[in-house]
Amino acid sequence: MRRSMVFLLFLVASVWFGVEVIRHPGYLLLVYQPWMVQMPIWFALLSLFVFFVLFYLIIDFVGQVEFLWFRFKNWLYIRREHRSYSKTQQGLSALIEGRWKKAERLLLAGVNQSFEPLINYLSAAQAAHEQSAYDRRDHYIQKAYQVAPNADLAIGLTQAKLEMKQDQLEQATATLNHLRQVSPRHPRVLKLLEKVYVRLADWKNLQSILPDMRRAKILTSEEYVLFEKNIYCEIFRVSSNKRLSDIRLIWAEIPRYLKKNPDVVCAYVTQLFRHELVTGTDTTKEIEGLIRKILKHHWQPDLVKIYGSLQFANLNRQLVIVGEWLKMYGQRPEILLTLGKLCVRAQLWGKAKDYFGKCLAQGANAEASLEYGRLLERLGESNEALQKYREGLLQLSGP
Repeated sequence: MRRSMVFLLFLVASVWFGVEVIRHPGYLLLVYQPWMVQMPIWFALLSLFVFFVLFYLIIDFVGQVEFLWFRFKNWLYIRREHRSYSKTQQGLSALIEGRWKKAERLLLAGVNQSFEPLINYLSAAQAAHEQSAYDRRDHYIQKAYQVAPNADLAIGLTQAKLEMKQDQLEQATATLNHLRQVSPRHPRVLKLLEKVYVRLADWKNLQSILPDMRRAKILTSEEYVLFEKNIYCEIFRVSSNKRLSDIRLIWAEIPRYLKKNPDVVCAYVTQLFRHELVTGTDTTKEIEGLIRKILKHHWQPDLVKIYGSLQFANLNRQLVIVGEWLKMYGQRPEILLTLGKLCVRAQLWGKAKDYFGKCLAQGANAEASLEYGRLLERLGESNEALQKYREGLLQLSGP
C-alpha cells in the first residue's frame, strides 16, 4: 500500500513538473568567452542528474576495483604464508624424524616467505648441529639474534642446549649465566645450569643456584635438602687431595642440620680416616665421636665399617659400644664383621670366629672371608684359611 502511494505521488509530481516545463520552459545561458551555450532549464536539470548518476557509477566502479585489488593482495599474502607454513611444517616434521639435511633445506626455504622466521633459524641450527656443521649452526644462531633481538631467552636456551650436546660446557655455562642475568629465576635456565654444573662437577656453583631453584619451585623443601646433602657428599668425595685443615673448613661451613645427616657425616669421616692413614694424623677421637653420635639415632653401615678399622687403645670399651649397636639394629653384617675384627685384636679367637661365621651366614662378604681366613691362618688352620681366602678373592673378582 505504501509503495503504491509513493508511486502515485511520484507520478503526479512528474506530470505536474512536465506541465510546468511546457507552460514555462525557461532557458539557461552559459557564457565563457568566446563560447556561449543556451539550453532549456529542463535539459540542464536532466543533464545535471545524468552527470551525478555517472559520477556515482564511476566512484562505485573505482571502489569495486580497489576492493578487488585488496582481495587479490590478501590472496597473494595468504598463499605465500601458506607456502611458508607448509615448508616450515615439513621442515619441523623432518627434524623430528631425524632427516637433518632435508629439515635444514625446508626450514631455510620457509625463512624468506615468513614474517616470523625465528623458529626456522633455531630449528635449522639444530639440524646443522646434528650434521656436525657447527659453523652453519652458529651462523643460524646469529641470524636468529638479528631477526628477533628481543628473544634472548629462546635463542640462548637453544644455543646452550646445542653447546651442551657438543660438550662445550664452559661456553654453555657462559651462555646460561648471561640468561640468568636477564631472568634470574627462569626454571629452564636453572635446570640447564644444574645439568652443566653436575657434568663439570662444579659443586660450589651448583650449591649457589639451589636457593633460586627452590624459589622458582623447581625443588621442594625435601628435594632441596636431598640436593644439598648430595652436594656436600660430593664435595668431600673430591677432596682427597686437600689438606686436613681445608676439609675441616668445609665441615665448618656446612649448615647445622646437615651435620646430623648420616651420609654427610660419613663423607666427612671418610676423609678424616684417609688422612689418618696417609699422614698419621690422629683423628680417631673426632671420628669416634661423630660415628657414635650418628649411630645413636640413625643406621649407617659405612660408619660401622670405619669404626671397625679405627685403632683403639681400649678395645673392651669399643666391644661394649658395638655390642649396643647389635642390640639396637640386630645382627647386621657390618656390625658382626666389626665385632669380629675387634675380637681378633683383643685376641678373643672363639668370639671372633663366631662373629665371622654369623656374618658369612647372612651372605657372601669378601672382607669377612678374608678376615676369617687371616684368623684361621693365625690359629694354624691352614686348609680352612686357604678356603676362606679363595672365597674372598672370588667375591672380589666378581661373577
